[in-house]
Amino acid sequence: MGRFEQVVEACREDYVRHIATNPLIQMLGEGRVSREHYAAYLVQTFHLVRHTSRTLALGAARCDDRKRALRAWFIEQAGEEHGHELFCLKDLRNLGVDAEAAVAAPAGPGASGLFTQNYFLASYGNPVAILGVASATEGMGAEIAGGFAQMLVQRYGIPEAAVTFLRSHAGFDQKHLVEARRAIEEFVTSDADFDDVVHARRMTYHHYGQMFRDVAEGRVPLPTLARAA
Repeated sequence: MGRFEQVVEACREDYVRHIATNPLIQMLGEGRVSREHYAAYLVQTFHLVRHTSRTLALGAARCDDRKRALRAWFIEQAGEEHGHELFCLKDLRNLGVDAEAAVAAPAGPGASGLFTQNYFLASYGNPVAILGVASATEGMGAEIAGGFAQMLVQRYGIPEAAVTFLRSHAGFDQKHLVEARRAIEEFVTSDADFDDVVHARRMTYHHYGQMFRDVAEGRVPLPTLARAA
């Protein structure tokens, strides 16, 4: 079993507890998600994703010349992730939401917890641990984003033009997951690095699951749709 498979296995229960059985996922499957819920998800995702390229760049800056290859990996990923939050703004507008007003509200507990964690790892912690974050988020995108987008369109009547973030990341994240897998195999070279990657992946599931619960339980504002989409 390779390093990546070991990381996945170590975090399997965390994925089930925080993501697979999450109330928002259950609501979506049961037909109980509103357009306002979906808009709130987009707002929280905007708050999260707009920090991704910055935390990757900070992680790169922490890599000395002994970790040139990891530095290059972070820089490449930062470039690829730059601007992805704009998909969320586009989707909000196509739902009939005043996007700028919606994202002016502070991020909720889950999104705040996750990007705060990532800044800590990049600035003060072990930058290698960011691979645990990346493998978790890219894995979720690759596995579930496309199916969720299809369900929102077919079952909930959400316009195709309002699921561009999910649709695009169903594709982007397939590629990025392969790259994260290779990075873990190449750059996680010590037991301490392995433990840090596992912990970061577990906490990513925890925070992401909290972000979903924030939306499902109304802990963040549900944007008002200004017009029928």
